[in-house]
Amino acid sequence: MPVRENPIAALSIAIPQIFQECQKATTNHRKNAITLRKLQLKCSKYIPLNLDATSEEEEITNGELMFNEEFIRNLNKVLPIKRGQLNVERVIRFIAFFAAFNCEKDNELLNKRDDAESNNDENDIEDMLSSRFIEYLIKHLLKGTEAKDKNVRLRVCQLLAHLVASLGSIDDELYEHLKDELTKRLLDKESGVRVKAVLAYSKLQCDSESGKECTKRMLKLLNNDPSAEVRRAVLFNIEYDEETLLRVLERARDVDANIRRNVYSILFEEIQDFRVFSIEEREKLLNWGLKDRDPHVKKACEKILANSWIQHANNNILELLERLDVVGSKIAHEVLLSIFRERSDITQSIEFDESFWENLNAERALLSRVFFEFHKDNERRLDEIMPEVTRLAFYIQKYNNYISQVSEDEQVNYVFIVNQLLLIAKLMDYGDEIGRRKMHSLLREMLVLPHIEEGYIGNIMEVMKKISINERDFTRSMIEIISDIREGIEDEDELGHALQEDLDVTEDLSLLSIEPERNNKRTVNVEENTELINDERRANAKLVSVMLNLKSLHIVRCVLEKNSEELRDNPSMYGLLSEIIVPNVQSPEPTLREFGTHCLGLCCILDQQLAVENFDLFMHYVRHGFDTLQIKSLMIIFDILMVYGYSSIVTKTRKENEIPKFFNECLNHRSEQIQGIAVVGISKLMLSKMLREKGVLKELVMLYFDPYTSTNLHLRQCLSYFLPVFCHSSYDNQILMQEIFLSTLIDLAYKYKNYEKSNETVTPFQIAQQLVDWTDPTKVAKLEQAEETVDDNESSHVNIAIEILKHIFSEADKEMRKLLCQTLNKLHIDKSTDAIQFKKLTYLTGNLKAKRPLTDYVAKNALNRFESNLLRYFEDVPDALDDNELNQLNDLTEFVNSFEEIEIVPTSRPTRSTRLRQSKTNALANIQREQRELREMSDSEEYDE
Repeated sequence: MPVRENPIAALSIAIPQIFQECQKATTNHRKNAITLRKLQLKCSKYIPLNLDATSEEEEITNGELMFNEEFIRNLNKVLPIKRGQLNVERVIRFIAFFAAFNCEKDNELLNKRDDAESNNDENDIEDMLSSRFIEYLIKHLLKGTEAKDKNVRLRVCQLLAHLVASLGSIDDELYEHLKDELTKRLLDKESGVRVKAVLAYSKLQCDSESGKECTKRMLKLLNNDPSAEVRRAVLFNIEYDEETLLRVLERARDVDANIRRNVYSILFEEIQDFRVFSIEEREKLLNWGLKDRDPHVKKACEKILANSWIQHANNNILELLERLDVVGSKIAHEVLLSIFRERSDITQSIEFDESFWENLNAERALLSRVFFEFHKDNERRLDEIMPEVTRLAFYIQKYNNYISQVSEDEQVNYVFIVNQLLLIAKLMDYGDEIGRRKMHSLLREMLVLPHIEEGYIGNIMEVMKKISINERDFTRSMIEIISDIREGIEDEDELGHALQEDLDVTEDLSLLSIEPERNNKRTVNVEENTELINDERRANAKLVSVMLNLKSLHIVRCVLEKNSEELRDNPSMYGLLSEIIVPNVQSPEPTLREFGTHCLGLCCILDQQLAVENFDLFMHYVRHGFDTLQIKSLMIIFDILMVYGYSSIVTKTRKENEIPKFFNECLNHRSEQIQGIAVVGISKLMLSKMLREKGVLKELVMLYFDPYTSTNLHLRQCLSYFLPVFCHSSYDNQILMQEIFLSTLIDLAYKYKNYEKSNETVTPFQIAQQLVDWTDPTKVAKLEQAEETVDDNESSHVNIAIEILKHIFSEADKEMRKLLCQTLNKLHIDKSTDAIQFKKLTYLTGNLKAKRPLTDYVAKNALNRFESNLLRYFEDVPDALDDNELNQLNDLTEFVNSFEEIEIVPTSRPTRSTRLRQSKTNALANIQREQRELREMSDSEEYDE
C-alpha cells in the first residue's frame, strides 16, 4: 500500500549511520533497532510507481527488497574483518539483537490480532516481515560459507548461529540447504570457523530424524576434533538425552583440563539425580574426577559430590555409600574424604554409639574407618568416638566368626568389615596393657588359623608391629607363629604317610579276602577304587601343604617388608631363610618358587653379601624362568643395584661388560613387560649416574624410535621423560649422548629403509633433529651450568660436526650423505667456539669439497650453507695455520691425506632457457613420431585394399 513519503531515498544514509552508531557501544542497540525497525516497516509499505514487483519472493515488495539490499551492502563490509575487533563484534551483536527484536515485535502483533480477531492486510504484512528478512539474510550468508577468506567463513557462521536462534520456523528447503552448508563447515580447516559452525549447527537439533542426525554429527565431532575449543563448544551446545549423556560424560577423560572441569561443574547441573547412572558409571566418573591431576578438576568433582549427590541421598552419607557398592569400590575412600572436607556440618552429626558397632555392615565399617583416619590428628576427638581396645578386639572376633556361619555371597561383606576393623586397630592407642594383650592374642589366633583370608595378613602384621615393643620382639613373635604353622605342614605330611600305610594295608587285606576263583573282576574294581582314593588323598595333602607354605611365605614377606634391621643384627631371620625361603625357592611348584624368590630378594635388600651371592640366580631366572618369575627377578635385580650401587655389585661378582650385556638382552626381550621394567630400571640407574654405558644408552634411543615399540606405552612413556631429562640435566650426560650420536643416527637411518612406513615411523631427518635437541649445550639446566665448568673446546655440537664431516669422506650412500649435510646446519655453533675448532671445521669442509665432492644438489647446498655460516665468524678470510695449529691438526691432516682426490665431470644445472629449448625439442620430436606412425598406418591400409 503506497504512502506519501519516500523512505527509499533515506536508506543509503540512514542504515550506514545506524551501523556506525552501533559500533560505539552496546547500550544504544535497542534505540537503533527501533529506528531501523520503523524504517523497515516504511519500506515494506512503500511501492514505487515506476517499478514492478520483480522480487524473487512474491510477498516481498520492492521497497522491502531495497531495504534488504542496503542492509546486506553494509553487512558485507563487516564480514572480511578478522575476529578480535571490538567494533565488529558490536555490529554482530546488533544484527543478532535486531533479528530477535523483530521476531519479538511480530509475536506481539500476532497476539494483538488474535485478541481483536482482526484480518487487516497491513497486520499480515507486519507479521511475516521479520521471517522474510531473516530468511533473506540467511540465503545471502550461505553464499559465503565456502569463501576463501577464513574471516568471512567465521563471520558467516557466527551470524547464522544468531539468526537461526531468532527464527521460529524455517522453510524445509532452506533448512536442508542450511544443514548441508554447516555440515561442511564442521570440517573446516580453521578451528575458529568450526566453533562458530557448531554454535549454528546446534540450533538445528530437534526430535525429528534430521535433528537426531545433527546430534550424532556433533557427538562425532566431540570425540574426534583435535581442537579443545571446538570440543568445548559441542559440550555446551549438544542436547542431552539417555543416548548422548554417557558419550558426553566420557569427556571427563579429555586431554584438556578445562573440558574435564566443565563436565563436572556444568554438565552435572543437567542431571537431576545421579541414580540415572549405573554403579559402574558412578565409579568411573568419581574415580576420574577425584584422582585427576588437575586440582581445579578435582575441586569441581568434590563440589558436585558434596553439594549435589549428597542432597540426592537426603544428606545421608550411608545412603550415598549404598549407591556405590563399597565392597568392590576403589574410590569410596576418596568420596568420604571429599565429603568430610567440604561438609563439616554432616561430619558433626555422625554418632558411633553401641548400636552402630553391634550392627555393622560394609558401609558403616568403611565410614567409621575413614572418619577415624580423617581425625587421626585430633586426639581429643578420637578419644570421644573410638571404642576401647578390648571392645574393638571383641568386635573383630565377633564379625570374623560370622564368616564361617553365612553363605558365600555374604562372606565377602564380613571379610570387608573385619578388614576395616583391622585398619581401625592400627590407629588405636595401646597404652592399656589389658587391651594390648587381648588384641595380641586375638591376632595370633587368627594368623594360626588354617583358613585365613589373604587380605587379613598384611593388616594383622601392621597391628602386630605396633603392639610389639621393638623390631626384635616383633620378629620373634612372627617366628613363633610361623613355627606353629610349620608344625601344621609337618602334621599334614605325617598324616599323608599314615594314610598311605593304611591304604596299603587295606589293599592287601582286601586282596586276601577275595577268592581268585570266585570273581576276578571284583579284584580289578577294588584295585582301581583304591588307587583313585589314594591319588585323591595325596592330592589333598599336597594342596594343604602348598597352601600352608604360601601362608608362611606371605607372613615372612610382611616381616621382611616391615623390617629395617640388617640380617646380621637379627640372627633369628637366618632360620627363616634356611628353613622356609630357600626350600621354596627350590620347589617345583611355580607359585611357591615365585613367592620364595620374592622373599629371597627382600633378604638381599637387608644383607649385601647375600645379594652378591644370589645375583647370578636372579639373572638365571630372568633368562630361563617362567613369565611372572622373570618379572619378579628383574625387579629384584634393579632394587639390589639401586640399594648397593652398580659398581659394588660389578666389582664383587663379575666382569664389567656382563651386566650391560644382560641389560641389552632385557631391552630386546620378547615380553613387552620385561622391556618396560628394564627401561625403568636402567633409566633410574643412569639418572643417578650409577650406570655410564654407551651401548645401553644407544639401545634405549634405538627402542625409542623403533616403530615396533609403539604399542608398548609403558616403555614409550618412560623414555619420553628419561631421554630429555638425562641429556638436559648434565654436561656429562650430553657428552655421553654425543659419543653415540653419529652411530645411532646411521643405524636408525639404515633401519628406516626396511621399516613398513606408517604413522608411527619417524623419518631419519626427524630423528636427527631430536638428537640435536638432546645434545644442545644451551638447554642444560642452569643449576648444572653454575656447578660445572665446561671447557669451550668440549662443546658437544662442534665435536659432533667434526665426526659428521669425517664420516662423509668415507660414506658412499647418496641419501646418507644428504642427511648428514642437512644435520650439520641444525647444530648449535656460535662465537663461544674456540678458534682452533672453527679452523678444524673449515679445514674438513674445504677438503671434503675438494677430495670428495657432493653430487646431490640438496647435499651440496646444505654443505655450502654450513661453510658460509662458519666463515661468518671470521672478520676476514681465515688466517693460514701456524705451526702450533698444524700440530693440533695432525690427526685431521693424516685423516684427510688418507683419501685420494676424486675427479667428477662437472655437470651444470640446465638454465630455464635450456630447459625450455629441450622441452620444445621433445615436443617437436613427439609430433614428428606421431605423424610418421599415422603415415605408416595409412600405407598399410592402402596395401590391404
